[in-house]
Amino acid sequence: MLSKNFFYRVKYQINHNAIPTVFFQFFLDRIKHPFVQSIKKKLKHEHQNYLRLKKHTTDYFSLNAYYWNTIINKNFKEFSYLEIGSWEGNSTSYILRNFETKKVFCVDIWDKDENINRVEQKKLFDNFKLNLTEFKGRFNFFKDTSDNFFSNNNEKFDIIYIDGSHEAFQVYEDINNSWNSLNINGLIICDDYFYGDIRSGNDSNLPANAINRFLFKKKNNLKVICVNNTQIFIKKLSD
Repeated sequence: MLSKNFFYRVKYQINHNAIPTVFFQFFLDRIKHPFVQSIKKKLKHEHQNYLRLKKHTTDYFSLNAYYWNTIINKNFKEFSYLEIGSWEGNSTSYILRNFETKKVFCVDIWDKDENINRVEQKKLFDNFKLNLTEFKGRFNFFKDTSDNFFSNNNEKFDIIYIDGSHEAFQVYEDINNSWNSLNINGLIICDDYFYGDIRSGNDSNLPANAINRFLFKKKNNLKVICVNNTQIFIKKLSD
């Protein structure tokens, strides 16, 4: 039986002008869910157990382990990876621990922004460095805004994970800049596709607006390969 949240999310995407393949992939994911629920729990718990050895204040990533494991292994044997928004290194550690990588770049502002609580953000940055100690030499990090990173970047990537600012204007900047830095047949993964209070109607500045605007603009150049309760996976077919 489909939950009320399912229908709220469908209505939310209708209101945000999602392209047809978004609905198809979301329906497909919900249909598959009962058949893969046990493996989802297994992979989630495996990563949660791994995190017990680390220093994390939050864990927003473990629930994504099944999708990342399934989709990435299906598309790549080895890949280059960029993430916008690294927080405490949760997603980074999952990548480095479970896959063969060519290069891994992490971008986050951490405590560089004077408008935020720099003490708390410094703790997150310290946790990031501590949590990735075992992977020394396998990744690079950039303490800067995503705009500044992209303006100086000449690298291309196979997978780009966008989990930085959740304001629509910045999400739109990040996804366009990521597209330009993505190899053909590469993947963009956007977190928090259903972020925010989707029932309030006061959601004009949420990520879905930016993501759907981009999908419509590039609909002939991409393929939406998965939409679940939190993330969307986009494959680049051409420039």
